[in-house]
Amino acid sequence: MKKRNILKALFLLFFITSSSYYLFVKSELYESKTILMVRDLSAAVPTASFGLSLLGGGVDSQTQDSMVVQEYLLSLDMFERVDKEFKLSEHYRSEALDPIERLSTSDTIEDILKFYQNRCIINYDEVSGLLHIAYSHTEPTKAKEILIFMVEAVEDAINVFNQRKAIKQLKFIAQEHKKNKDKMYASSAQLEEYQNSHLLLDPNAEATTSSGIIATLETKLTEKKIEYSTKANYLNSKSHELTSLKSEIKEISSSIEKHKKSLTSSQQSGLNKILFEYEKLKMQLEFDTEIYKNALIQLESIKLDTLKEAKTLSIVSQPNMPDGYTYPDKKKILITLLLITFMLYGIMAMIYAIIQDHKE
Repeated sequence: MKKRNILKALFLLFFITSSSYYLFVKSELYESKTILMVRDLSAAVPTASFGLSLLGGGVDSQTQDSMVVQEYLLSLDMFERVDKEFKLSEHYRSEALDPIERLSTSDTIEDILKFYQNRCIINYDEVSGLLHIAYSHTEPTKAKEILIFMVEAVEDAINVFNQRKAIKQLKFIAQEHKKNKDKMYASSAQLEEYQNSHLLLDPNAEATTSSGIIATLETKLTEKKIEYSTKANYLNSKSHELTSLKSEIKEISSSIEKHKKSLTSSQQSGLNKILFEYEKLKMQLEFDTEIYKNALIQLESIKLDTLKEAKTLSIVSQPNMPDGYTYPDKKKILITLLLITFMLYGIMAMIYAIIQDHKE
């Protein structure tokens, strides 16, 4: 019976000690909350699937951007900015926190960062695309001020990232624009040089003219042959008229052959060769000109992007001023401690009873 009373006293002492700690010693934390949304102003229409983008990838733009914001808020970079402004490292080691919870001077930066991350709670709602952010501090005003500072820092980081990305794209597009412009000018100069070397403005027009001359000569040749054939029926073959017609027919035939050779000669001076080379140079110039136009359009588009914010941080709910502490939840903790104490006492009492039965 005496041992059972000792056991009761031990569990009662455990309950009183634990309860006293949470009721009178444990630091009370005030939580300030805000709700944010990262919006992509460059998107023509909202995406159909859940989610955000400072970077591209397999998830949707809004989800990715939100995840980037979340990671940045919990990063060492953000902590260092907040620590510089609000001296969080000193606060975490100060007497404002209870002796069990507060950090010591020997704790590393990783320990301090982990402590900060435990105070900063972030939840992302995929359905609504909203980021729920909360920060806890022993002073309600400080909790609100720190949260406001964090939101402003994230917004600045998003703008800087977008501008860096746009400037990088602008530099690349500017290089491509210059390269395509040089290619277009080179193609134009090459075509102009080819026209000058062959003394032709447009070989197509020359070919059309030559074809027209050949067609006219062939028509005239046919007429002369018919006339010769008709007059040969009643004139002597050595007559002056037939001799003259024969000479004209020969001259026209020679002229037709000459013009045909100029069109289809296998030599480089042949009009067909000239026309083929001209068309090739002309197509190259048109192709280079089209690429240059596209590069110019992209260049102007990127220039506009550098002047605007592609992404913006919308504050759905401003950081609030907590009117009461959030942690610890003393009622819940007392009930939990009571249940744990009774459960442990019951288990120990049952084990003690079993041992006594075996001894008897």
